[in-house]
Amino acid sequence: MDLSGQTIDGKYQLVSIAGEGGMATVYKGVIRGAAGFQRTVAVKHVRPEFRALKNYVEMFIEEARVGSELAHPNIVQVHDFCAVDGNYFLIMEWVDGIDLGGLIKVYREAKRDVPWALAAAIGIGTLRGLGAAHDRVAPDGTPAPVIHRDVSPHNVLLGINGVVKLSDFGLA
Repeated sequence: MDLSGQTIDGKYQLVSIAGEGGMATVYKGVIRGAAGFQRTVAVKHVRPEFRALKNYVEMFIEEARVGSELAHPNIVQVHDFCAVDGNYFLIMEWVDGIDLGGLIKVYREAKRDVPWALAAAIGIGTLRGLGAAHDRVAPDGTPAPVIHRDVSPHNVLLGINGVVKLSDFGLA
């Protein structure tokens, strides 16, 4: 079910589907505020068929909680979490660009190899994000590492600004 065009929590307008995964749909959205303020965001929504499954909802809530505690330039930032009429929405930083899977596909179709310098830069950015997650500490100062568990090409986002961002800590 496509929710494009709907407004969530009175401020997040869902513009279009940006991607679909096993348990959720990600929308390109816009947050609208006072005096014409607006910002593009990513809005992740649990698919209706998984809403009734308690363990999936708990995993989604945990993704929001863990993601909100990870602040690093190479990790997609979590801005908000909303529950509306039994639907859950995770509001995240929008990364304007392509995922690593898409980049690999483009080079494969062109029958070319990804340039080594680009591959190295993507690897370094991904590892920096993973390192920040692994080095996480709890508010009381004790180590509280986060293990990603789903580092895959579609979870490595490549911004047109050159920044590599690790996304989807849903299985963390």
